[in-house]
Amino acid sequence: MALTIQLEPGDEFWMLALIGDLDYSECASFRMTIDRILRHSPRSTIADLSHLDYLDSSGLGLLLSLSKEYGAHGGRLVLVTNETVDNILDLTRLSGIFSTAESVDQARTMVADLSSA
Repeated sequence: MALTIQLEPGDEFWMLALIGDLDYSECASFRMTIDRILRHSPRSTIADLSHLDYLDSSGLGLLLSLSKEYGAHGGRLVLVTNETVDNILDLTRLSGIFSTAESVDQARTMVADLSSA
């Protein structure tokens, strides 16, 4: 399934939703979205991956680069995951690298905690 990317800028955080398959063939458009996020430097971004059916190493690498940029500038990236994404993060031993949430509401709470700190 092709990748659908939805990006909603906001005052407190940006919401990024990925639906479908994030694989090598979709990485160019996803990279452009990441560049847009980084250009505007929102304090936090919630990446809703709960509707991803497939995630390969190239897509995972782009998520890692976005996470590193946030870490370097004191911001926060929170991934909303599903079982498929959780399994990939566990298999690659990256589950401890990312901040993850089970739902968008939980991710909003995590982002709000950062803003109030």
